[in-house]
Amino acid sequence: MELWIWGLLGILLAVAVLGVRLARGRRAWGEQIDAISQKSDALNSELKNNHNLMRFLGEFAQKFNGEMSFSEGVNFGLEALWHLPEIDSVAALLGEDELGPFRYVGMRGIDDPFAFLGKESPIPLWGILAHALVHRPAPGTLDCLSINNILDEGKPLPEEFPWLPAQGSLLVVPLRGSGKTIGSVILYSRRIAAFRDENRQRFLYVTVGYLSRALLEIRIHEQSVRLVRHLLSLQLLTRTMSSLNSIESILGVLREESTDMFGAVTVHLFLRSAPTVAGERPTFCLYADPHSNEQEEKFIRSPDLRRLLLWVTEAEQPLFVDPQMAIQSPEALYYRENGHGLLVPIFGSAETAGGVLLLLTPAAARPFDEDDLTVVRTIANSASAAIGLRRLGALTVPTLA
Repeated sequence: MELWIWGLLGILLAVAVLGVRLARGRRAWGEQIDAISQKSDALNSELKNNHNLMRFLGEFAQKFNGEMSFSEGVNFGLEALWHLPEIDSVAALLGEDELGPFRYVGMRGIDDPFAFLGKESPIPLWGILAHALVHRPAPGTLDCLSINNILDEGKPLPEEFPWLPAQGSLLVVPLRGSGKTIGSVILYSRRIAAFRDENRQRFLYVTVGYLSRALLEIRIHEQSVRLVRHLLSLQLLTRTMSSLNSIESILGVLREESTDMFGAVTVHLFLRSAPTVAGERPTFCLYADPHSNEQEEKFIRSPDLRRLLLWVTEAEQPLFVDPQMAIQSPEALYYRENGHGLLVPIFGSAETAGGVLLLLTPAAARPFDEDDLTVVRTIANSASAAIGLRRLGALTVPTLA
C-alpha cells in the first residue's frame, strides 16, 4: 500500500515538474516569438523606410530634365530637401572652386532670405565651410561634415552663417563634379544630433550628390546653348555697329544685344576725356544705362570707381567686380574669376576716345564668369571699332574726374 502511494506521489511530482518546465518553455517561446516579431516589425519598418527613400530619390531624379534651367534646378532641389522631416532650413552656395568666392543662390526656411541671396558668404580659414570644402575624406567615408550640437561644439560661429540659429545640428555637403568644387549645400535641423544616423546621413549625401551632378549637366547644357546664341548675336552686333554714328546709339545697341545674350543687364560706357592741359590726369565721361537702379547708379558714379577705370585702360585687362560690395583695389580684384559686374577696356587712338565698358547684372542673377569674358571682350572690340570708324570722342565735361 505504501509503495503504491509513493509511486502515485512520484508520478504527480513528475507531472508537476513537467508542467513547470512546459510553462517556462512556453514563456521563453513566447518571449522569442515577441522578439522575432519586434525584429520583424523593425525590419519591415526599415524596408518600408528604404522603399520610401528610394521612391523619393527616383522621383527626385525624374524631375530633372533638359528643359529645366539652372536656377529652377537649384530651387527644386532645395524645396525637396526642405520638405524632408528632419530639415528645418537649407541653403545653397555656388562658386567656381573650393577657394571661393561663394554666393547664396537659394535658401529655404530662413526668415529673411533676400538679405543673403546673391551675396557672398565669408569663408574664414577656421570655419566649417572651408574645412568641408578643402577636406578630402578617407576611402569609404562620406564627403560631408556634420555638427551634432551647435551650442556645445561652439561652431559654426555666428559670423560665418548669420542666418543660422545657435542651437541644433548641421550637415555641410560639398557640391563636387568634373574634378572641381562648385559649391555646397547646408542642411540645418533644430534637433540635436539629427544627422548622426549613418543611414540617414548617407541618404542625404546621395540626394545632394545627385543634385550636384544634375546641376553640372544643366550648366553644361546652358553653356552650350548660350555659346550658340552668343555667336549669332555677335554676328548681328558686328554688322549693326558699322552703321552707327553717335555714342548714344552705340550704347543703345550694346544694351539690346547684351540683354539678349545675358538677360537682365545694364550697360555703361566710360570714355576718357581729352586732357586740356599737359600732364593733367585723365578723366572719364559716363554714358549710363537709363534703366539702372539706385544701387547701380551709386556704384557707377562713385569716385572710387575711377581707380579701377584707370587701371583697366592702362593695363588693358578686364576686372570682375561686385556692385553690392565696397569697391576694392585692382590688385584685390585681379584674380577674381566671376562677379556681378565686368569691366572691359575699349581701345582708342590719338583721334578717338578709349575707355571702359561696364556690364552689371542683378544680385539674384548668374554672375559673369570666365566663359563670358571672351564674349564681352568681343562686344567691347565692336564698340572700339565703331568709335574709331566714326572718330567719335567723349563729352568735354567729365563725369568722373
